[in-house]
Amino acid sequence: MKSIRNLFLILLLSVSFHHPIFSQDFVSDPQPLDSEELKGKIEHDIVVSKDGTGHFKTIGEALDAIRVYLPKPLTVYIKPGVYKEKLTIQGPVTNVTFLGESPENTIITYDDFASKDNMGTFETYTLKVLGNSLTFKNLTIQNTAGQVGQAVALHAEGDRLVFENCHFLGNQDTMFASGENSRQLYKNCYIEGTVDFIFGSATAVFENCEILAKSNSYITAASTPEWVSYGYVFKDCKIKAEEGVTEVYLGRPWRDFAKTVFINTEMPSEILPEGWHNWGRENAERTVFYGESGSYGPGANVESRVEWSHQLGEAELKKYSNDLIFSGSNRDADYHGNRWFGYQKDSSFNLIDAWKKDVKNFPQIKPVYKKEEVGLIENLGLVYKNLGSRALKIDVFQPVESNSKLPGLLMIHGGGWKSGDKVLQVPMAMELAKRGIVTAVVEYRLSPEAQYPAAIHDIKEAIRWLKINADRFGVDSSKIAISGSSAGGHLAALVGMTKAPEQEGETKIEASSNVKAIIDMDGILAFHHPESAEGQVASEWLGGTYEQKPEKWDLASPLYLNEPHFVPMLFINSQYPRFHAGRDELIEKLTKNGVYSEVHTFPETPHPFWLYEPWFEPTVNLMADFLTKVLKD
Repeated sequence: MKSIRNLFLILLLSVSFHHPIFSQDFVSDPQPLDSEELKGKIEHDIVVSKDGTGHFKTIGEALDAIRVYLPKPLTVYIKPGVYKEKLTIQGPVTNVTFLGESPENTIITYDDFASKDNMGTFETYTLKVLGNSLTFKNLTIQNTAGQVGQAVALHAEGDRLVFENCHFLGNQDTMFASGENSRQLYKNCYIEGTVDFIFGSATAVFENCEILAKSNSYITAASTPEWVSYGYVFKDCKIKAEEGVTEVYLGRPWRDFAKTVFINTEMPSEILPEGWHNWGRENAERTVFYGESGSYGPGANVESRVEWSHQLGEAELKKYSNDLIFSGSNRDADYHGNRWFGYQKDSSFNLIDAWKKDVKNFPQIKPVYKKEEVGLIENLGLVYKNLGSRALKIDVFQPVESNSKLPGLLMIHGGGWKSGDKVLQVPMAMELAKRGIVTAVVEYRLSPEAQYPAAIHDIKEAIRWLKINADRFGVDSSKIAISGSSAGGHLAALVGMTKAPEQEGETKIEASSNVKAIIDMDGILAFHHPESAEGQVASEWLGGTYEQKPEKWDLASPLYLNEPHFVPMLFINSQYPRFHAGRDELIEKLTKNGVYSEVHTFPETPHPFWLYEPWFEPTVNLMADFLTKVLKD
């Protein structure tokens, strides 16, 4: 009977545990599970609670129950408490998030140290992480052995590890961030220690972290292998020193070829002017790479640093973006297609900056802003797709009153596949909605977050979402079109024309992603083409240059699709041929297949003409007239 009960509980887990937030309504009354009966079988979210109100009382029991090489991610919710456990997460444990409530009340602790039973440094850990693709949030990991020599709190050697809002407490050797093939990200963390308290061979980025030196000593002791490009990189961090501390080095090389860089880091007066120590080895001075950029505070004595350290120039600094630091031979996408190390939104393409650039050559232009409109319903910030902790949103604009269902238009913003925002399409969406077209502006994943074909999957899901919510917005689901500008125009054409399974993405929505018409405003139709000038930004989205990834460049080109889905198309273009590369050949194909198309070119215009008057209103007119023509009964 026990095994039957446990089987039932597994089935219950598979259908019940879906809530993305750690709260009381996640599981109202989780029943304890038998860790021995379920060893290596659990595939779904579980709760750990010391008081017995979870599925397991200890984190160790939960680890034993998790199936190795999970087919999809799961979350271990750890309720508040002090968990005195010495834990090892083995290599086959992957795709798990360990989520506490806060580092102040969710604490993992132990007290081993190197001279205890002659165990040595590397057996003193509180938590050893050997598995890959793991995330830890809102936890404290500590070693409470005290001032007794080496005593490790975190021993991390897995790859694609993320620690967010975690505290690492200890003294000497608090954190062993190691593994020559290990990539680790620490965001908004607190790290304290005495001697060499961040040490090891990993490629690790520390973002917005607070670092406390508790003694006169060394913060880092990297042992980066010679063949590894990056070691420890600290960005936007803050270093502090405990009262009574007077002499702190940024680092010393545990091994030759150590690499450590501090970028935009606040440094207290306790940081010694020379900054770095050679550990008594002159050879290390010739092999290490110790660097800084933008250091500030009383300890940022750039001119006094040891001569064998580096001050990064602008060109060198560009090499320290997370996508380059964490690049590898394997794909960097997680289960949901997102980059495992997250992303920073690129806002370089926006209305104000674009106008400032274009007004120099076109002094008559006026940027078009959103206006308050009477007679429109604004449905803002609706979630159309969940990707783990990431939610993609859509805004829908509809007339207040309509006697019949209206055609719908999904609008895709531009920005070189890496920047931009759906807000750029809002003025045009509102104007079209006033003319009887229900419009939706959509957020999708850009290249800093997820590379091709993630954006295609997102936009197709938005189309399906709009169709199943058609009644809610008064849309005729059989009359939905798609439009886009610049990179958004390319995406609109690609989404509207492709029907290949690999472009559809996973979905649970029972609706087609097909559209009835496409509007492309200055979006290319072929990446590798005599008129095309696409280079770096296309490479960032497609995961390589044309020479490296020719098949991807062609798969992402509407002109080169093997089995295109032809629908009526409107091309609205600026004066620059590079932004409609492949258009003329595509029109030939449309004509040959008896499919309607139109071309309108605005002479002497900047590329993003749709953002400005005097072209905004004529563009809206062209779009409205085209949609009325091709979506009529």
